[in-house]
Amino acid sequence: MSTNDCSSWSRGSCRGASSRGMLGTQICYCGELAVLRVAKTAKNQGKPFWGCPNYKRSRNEEVRGCNFFKWASEDNVDERDTTIGWQRRKIMNLEKSLLVCQRREKVLIWMLCLM
Repeated sequence: MSTNDCSSWSRGSCRGASSRGMLGTQICYCGELAVLRVAKTAKNQGKPFWGCPNYKRSRNEEVRGCNFFKWASEDNVDERDTTIGWQRRKIMNLEKSLLVCQRREKVLIWMLCLM
């Protein structure tokens, strides 16, 4: 989808949409709440996406927006990737703790054998 193709954007939009559920609130590069729009191109017909609220406000205005764009379906991907990263770090920490416990156990067994 071309960022210059105004007909590909739905003008009916809602600010912020939902902060929970499938569609989380997004902040654009301008620092404003992104708006949820629906693609109108043949390839992506009906697919929801987040966009800058200032994008192409009017041809006469200097404010052109930041061209922020993110498919709404990518929200879940970002959350999933964050969760996976957190779980991997947790697993690594647990594996390190297990090694420490196993070493301590060997030392204690060795000390008991010497008594």
